[in-house]
Amino acid sequence: MLNFGGFLSSNFWTNYRCTSSASIEDLLNNKDCTVDKLLDDDDCLQEFKNYNDKLIKYFDHDNLKTLIDYITVMPHKDDGHNRGRKYPFITGEIFNCEINQILDKFFEAPVRVKEAKTEDKADEDKDDEDEEKEGAERRESDKAAGEGEDGEAEKEEKPKGEESAKDGDSKAKDENAEEQQEEDDEAKAKAAGAKNLEDADKEDADADQEAKKEAASGEGDAQDKADK
Repeated sequence: MLNFGGFLSSNFWTNYRCTSSASIEDLLNNKDCTVDKLLDDDDCLQEFKNYNDKLIKYFDHDNLKTLIDYITVMPHKDDGHNRGRKYPFITGEIFNCEINQILDKFFEAPVRVKEAKTEDKADEDKDDEDEEKEGAERRESDKAAGEGEDGEAEKEEKPKGEESAKDGDSKAKDENAEEQQEEDDEAKAKAAGAKNLEDADKEDADADQEAKKEAASGEGDAQDKADK
């Protein structure tokens, strides 16, 4: 039996390393690297077979989910040719490489769950801070508006008070004038009454004098008749 010293065994291919593809390295070093761009590269599948550590580590749970969607989810009519006829087959070949680092992720919990919770908590704290800030700004604006309304109310009340004071003074003057007029009328009435009494007494005195004159003349006439 021929023995090739393990050349065809899996251990050889596991331990074998060759120079990495320059295009794959450039994609992995680029911030805009995506699963689609890696699958579009002709050296992608060969790099998986060469156990490129950087490429294998790139495929975390989220990127593995993308690969699984390529072979489990039917493409839409609007999807391109690569989505329906290239990506699913390359994905199948990648899983057929039976790379333990990738297969083990199917039985591991995503590490980003805690990170997501931390981010959610940070977002909640930020939202709370924003709400407190908005509440403080709202209270300050309400306070400023209240002070402005109070100032306007004081300005309005001040003219009203002045007007009421002026009205009170004019009313008091009118009342004093009316009282003075009444007193003058009463004085005039009393003076007129006194004059009328004087006139009546004078008329009575004149009537008495005339009566006395008539009586005296009547006595004289009677005396003359008696003498005759």
